[in-house]
Amino acid sequence: MIKKIHAYLGLLSFSALVVYGIAGLEASFGGDGQRIPQGRHEPYTAAAGASDREIADDVYRRLQPPLAAPIPSFAIKRNENNDLAFTFYSVNGPTAVTVLEKERRLRIEVVRNDLGRFFGGLHATTLGARSPDLRITLWKIYNEVAIWSLVGMVLTGAYLGLASRPRLRWSRYVLAAGTLGFVALYVVTR
Repeated sequence: MIKKIHAYLGLLSFSALVVYGIAGLEASFGGDGQRIPQGRHEPYTAAAGASDREIADDVYRRLQPPLAAPIPSFAIKRNENNDLAFTFYSVNGPTAVTVLEKERRLRIEVVRNDLGRFFGGLHATTLGARSPDLRITLWKIYNEVAIWSLVGMVLTGAYLGLASRPRLRWSRYVLAAGTLGFVALYVVTR
């Protein structure tokens, strides 16, 4: 029964493990390749007397950047030219917006993530992430289930390793070595 539970938990979290693996490889070996933003301008006139928060919300409603959440208040700033500037983040890449009030237009710079950075964004998207998009909400739920499935795999795997027949004694040594290695890394990094 424990073997079946272990196997099903592994199958349930398989896709998440692929995402985590690609994200880890990207973080380790992806480098800092320059991504060239695609810029454009759109006409825009801010409402008279609108606060920075109201303007940012209006721009969000107007642009509807895919998979992005509205801007949190702490991220709304004025740049050195006193133009309102903020960035919408999503797994597809950031969309930087500058409200050029004197010119009555928006400067929009979109950077598309490559596959590695896309998976890195998915890897970091958990239940704590804010997004009104149903696709991201479904991913957040699946990611949470996959994380708990991995915890279940660890527990069932440890049980299977400890309860194995004597001919699989090496599994106990591997479990002990992995645990000791983790504890040693924990101690030296604290």
